[in-house]
Amino acid sequence: MPWTRFHTLMLIALGVGWALDSFETNIIGSVFGVLKAQWHLSAAEGSLAVSVWVFGTLVGAIAFGYLADRFGRKKLFLATLLWYALFSVATVVSWNYDSFLFFRAMTALAVGGEYSAVTATMGEFMPMRQRGKTDSLILAGFPVGALLSAAVSYFVLNHLRPDLSWRVGFGFGTTMALLFFWIRRVIPESPRWLLQQGRVDEAEAIVEAIACSAQRAGSPRSVCDAAARRYAGTGIVTARPTFWRNARELFGAYRLRCGLASALNFSQAAIVYGVLTLMALVILPYMKVPAADMPLYYLYGNAAALLGGIAAAVLVQAWGRRPSLFFGYTFTTLAIIVIYAMHTLAGMVLGYCLIQFGVTWAYISGYVVSSEILPTRIRASGLGVSVAIGRLGAVIAPLMLTRMYAASGTPSAALVGLLVLAIPGPLAAALWWLWGHETRDLSLEEGSVQEAGESWQRTSATAR
Repeated sequence: MPWTRFHTLMLIALGVGWALDSFETNIIGSVFGVLKAQWHLSAAEGSLAVSVWVFGTLVGAIAFGYLADRFGRKKLFLATLLWYALFSVATVVSWNYDSFLFFRAMTALAVGGEYSAVTATMGEFMPMRQRGKTDSLILAGFPVGALLSAAVSYFVLNHLRPDLSWRVGFGFGTTMALLFFWIRRVIPESPRWLLQQGRVDEAEAIVEAIACSAQRAGSPRSVCDAAARRYAGTGIVTARPTFWRNARELFGAYRLRCGLASALNFSQAAIVYGVLTLMALVILPYMKVPAADMPLYYLYGNAAALLGGIAAAVLVQAWGRRPSLFFGYTFTTLAIIVIYAMHTLAGMVLGYCLIQFGVTWAYISGYVVSSEILPTRIRASGLGVSVAIGRLGAVIAPLMLTRMYAASGTPSAALVGLLVLAIPGPLAAALWWLWGHETRDLSLEEGSVQEAGESWQRTSATAR
C-alpha cells in the first residue's frame, strides 16, 4: 500500500508513546542526586529504585503482552497510557522512599505493557517497503524522550527547590501522557489481529478506509484496490490466543526465535540500565560532578543515542536486518572497552556517548527483527517474554555493577562486569546472521512462517 497520512499519524502516535516511556525510564538518573540527598540514600539503596522499576516492566511486559494478543492492540494502547498517568501522578506526591518505590513499580507495569504493544503493532500497519525505516523511527522516540527528560531535569534542578524539582519533573511526564491519550484514541485496531480473531468485516473496513485515504492523496484506485485485495488474502489462520497455547508455541516451534529476541533484549537492557547506573552512581560522582550538572551529561549521551536511532533507520533498510543487528551489537561491545580505557571525565563521557550511539542502533535493529519473525497470534506475547528476560539483565546490572565498584573502589571493575553482561547480544546476532533468514522486503506473514524457523533449527543442528 502507498504511504498515506494515516501512516504518518501512526508513526507519530507510536513514536510519542515510546518517547514517554523513555522519559519515565531515564528521569530517575537525572534527579537521583536530589533524591539521594533528600532521603539520605546509599548507592545500593539508589540502585534499588532502578531494579524495582525494571522488575515492574518485566511483569508488565509479560502480562500486557499476552493481553494485547488476547484482547487487541488498541485496548492495551489506551489502558497502559491511563495506568501510566495514574501512577505517575501518585509518584509526584510520594511522601517517603518506600512510597516512591511502590508507585514507580506500578508505573513500570504500564511501561512494560507499552514495550509489548508498540513493538508488536508498529509493523502491522506499515507498508512493507517502508516497514524497517518507520519501525526504526518509532523506536528512535526513546532517545528523544531521554533528551527531553535530561532537559526538563536540568531546568527544574537549577530553577526550583530540590524537594520540589523532582516532583515537577515527574509531573511533566503525566501531563504529556494525558495529552497524547487524545491522539492515541484515533488509532484503529490492528487489521491483522482482527483477521486472527475471524473478524473479517471489521478488518476489511479498516483496510478500505486506509486505501481510500491513499486514493484521496493521489494514488491510483487500482493500486489501492490491489493492496486491499492482497491484504485480504494474507492467509492468516483464525486462532483465539490463550496463555498456555501461546506459551507452548513460543517455547516449542518458535523457541529459537523467542530465544534470539530474549538474548538481544537481555544484552541491550543490561547495557542501558548498567551504564545509566554507572553514570549516576559511579562515574560522575567519582569525577566529582555536582548533582545539578549531571543532566547535562545525559544530554550529550542521549544526543548520541538519537544519532544511533537515525543510523538504525537507514541501515536496517540499506544493509538488511542481519548486518545491522550484528554490527550494532558489536559496536556497542567495543565502546565499553573504550570507556574502560579512559581515565578522564572527557574520555569517559566520550565512551558513554559511543555506548549510547551503539546500543540504540543495536536494540532498534533487534526490535525490528524480533517483531518480524514472530507471527501475529503470538507477536505481543513473544515480545513481552523477550522484554521480560531483558529486564532480568536490567535488574542484575545495577546491583552487580554497584557492588563491584564498592568492592574495588574504581569504575574499572564495574566496566568489566558490564562487558560480560553485553556478550549475549553480539553472539546471538552473529548466530542469526549465519543461520537466520533476512526479512527485509518480506511481508510479516512471509517473515514469520514456521518453516523458516524449522529450517534454521535443522541448519544449526547440522553445523553442530
